[in-house]
Amino acid sequence: MSTVLELLTLQGLDDEAAALRAALSDVERRIAGDEELMNARRAFAEADDRVNEVRRRQRRLEDEIETLSDKIAREEKRLYDGSVKNPKELSSLQHEVESLKAHRSPFEDELIGVLDEFEREERARKEAARTMAQLEALREAHLVDLRREGRRLNDAILKSDTRREIQKAKIPPRPLAAYEDLRRRKGGMAIAKISAGSCLGCRVSVPDAIRRRALSSNELAQCPNCERILSLG
Repeated sequence: MSTVLELLTLQGLDDEAAALRAALSDVERRIAGDEELMNARRAFAEADDRVNEVRRRQRRLEDEIETLSDKIAREEKRLYDGSVKNPKELSSLQHEVESLKAHRSPFEDELIGVLDEFEREERARKEAARTMAQLEALREAHLVDLRREGRRLNDAILKSDTRREIQKAKIPPRPLAAYEDLRRRKGGMAIAKISAGSCLGCRVSVPDAIRRRALSSNELAQCPNCERILSLG
């Protein structure tokens, strides 16, 4: 087999290995993270934060109401237990109780709204938790398949690399070095076929002298435009 055909075989093996490595990279990316699940976890965390924020407001209001209610209870006890006899003092005490109740009322109204908000946010959190749990269960099952596919691809890459080493041994050092350099510089395509007198790597017409050289099995012909090794096969 000519050197160019041996190089073509090597390029086919390299293309196969590149495809396998790209597939493995995709599998590893999917193992590392699931965007839908990450979004669901983020949504749950945000819902949980909202619930906790509403709960803090609820506790603050309840504390305010409890403090005022305790004070009202103490003042009402003094108002009705007969310990205060002076009418002026009784009137002042009555006014204080009414003032405290008036001060407590907005907190009670706000608490009703906060309790309603808490119920809504708690429902949203539960729904976010259900969605997250479902996606986590699906991912766990999917991970089994992804890891299996990762092992298969790793095995295939090892076999492909072994075949590549065997193929490299069939190619003289100078053509092999030229191929390796071109593959690195030309996006993986070191060898291009000639079709209708043109290089399929760059679509530029190839001179007759270079086409004749490409017929030789002993030397490499390169496209004068893109430098790729030319093949008539």
